[in-house]
Amino acid sequence: MNAQVEEWVSYAHEDLEVAQHASRAGWLKSACFHAQQCGEKWLKALLIYYGQSPTRSHDLDYLADLLEPFVDNIGVIREAVLVLTEYAVAARYPNRLSIDDNEANQAVQYAKEVQVWAEALLYNASGQSP
Repeated sequence: MNAQVEEWVSYAHEDLEVAQHASRAGWLKSACFHAQQCGEKWLKALLIYYGQSPTRSHDLDYLADLLEPFVDNIGVIREAVLVLTEYAVAARYPNRLSIDDNEANQAVQYAKEVQVWAEALLYNASGQSP
C-alpha cells in the first residue's frame, strides 16, 4: 500500500474515532458528519489504491459507482453509503437535520461497515494487516 493510501486510511480511522466520541458525548450532528467523512475517506483510499484519482465529491454512492469496476461486492455497502451521503453537508449546518441517538448510532455503525469492507479489500489485496 502506498503512502497516499495510508494517509487517507489514517484520516478515515480518525474520523471514525471522532464520530464514536461525538455520538457518546451527544453531539449527534457531528457524529453523523464524521461518520460520513470516514466512509468518504475509505472510498477515496480505495480509488487511489486501484489507480484512480478521487473526485472532489462527497456523494458516497457516486464514489462507490467509481469503484464498481474494481470490486465485486460493492452491493454490501450500498445502504450505508446512501445513508451516510446525507450527512456530508446537511449535518454541518443548523436547522438542516433533526438527528436522534438512534440515527447517530446507525450512522457510526454504517461507517464501521464501510471500514470493515474497505479494510478487507485493501489488506487482502496487499497482503498486509490492518
